[in-house]
Amino acid sequence: MPEEKFIDEEVQVDTAEFGLPRGFVWRGRRFEVVEILSSWRKLDFKRAWWRRRHRDHFRVRTGDGRVFELYRHRGPGRRYWVLLRELPPDAGG
Repeated sequence: MPEEKFIDEEVQVDTAEFGLPRGFVWRGRRFEVVEILSSWRKLDFKRAWWRRRHRDHFRVRTGDGRVFELYRHRGPGRRYWVLLRELPPDAGG
């Protein structure tokens, strides 16, 4: 079974309604999201309100059967997406 692979790279993400990921581009290759396996939100209440970093995490399955974890950074400044890691194909929600 393939092991988890840490990536932690900023990626371009296409979103559907409600900001759900429907595809992303990583290292010049486009991946289509065919299933959202799970999602959760991490809220940072340890910092002053103007410095808080909130992240929306998504575990997704792509058209080629691979499983990735992405998050959308919603903190101060610009908002961006990060491809955090690749998981084994059987890593569901």
